[in-house]
Amino acid sequence: MSNNNNNNNKENSTNTLSSFSFKYVESGGLANNYLVISFDSESNNLKLSTDMSGTDLTQKPIEDSEKTDLMDTITKNNFFNTKATYVTEKENEDNTAISFSLTVTIDADIHTAVWTNNSQEVPAELVEITNEIKKIAHEKKMI
Repeated sequence: MSNNNNNNNKENSTNTLSSFSFKYVESGGLANNYLVISFDSESNNLKLSTDMSGTDLTQKPIEDSEKTDLMDTITKNNFFNTKATYVTEKENEDNTAISFSLTVTIDADIHTAVWTNNSQEVPAELVEITNEIKKIAHEKKMI
């Protein structure tokens, strides 16, 4: 009997992950690169595009374990407590910078962080979260 209860609790806790989505954008640099990786729990698809129009779009479903890993990485790295913007000292002078933005929604919580590769004091946690996102896309042979 206790085994059944544990299984039911596990299923219930999975169902409580009602709403989860993110959009990660990487753009600019000398080659004017563009990369968007997004996910929403309704479609359960990881989406990747390498052009601004979104016509070059790849979609692949992700496993529950990958979704859980991503949410855990976002939560344990306190993404919702990061600053909204990490500025660069000479923002107007540097048009070769690569800019990054990450927007995450988990249930009623939504937060966006924006930074560049030249930004001051970007927390390692932001880099860890974006590396996890790119790792899953890479493992699915999307990039």
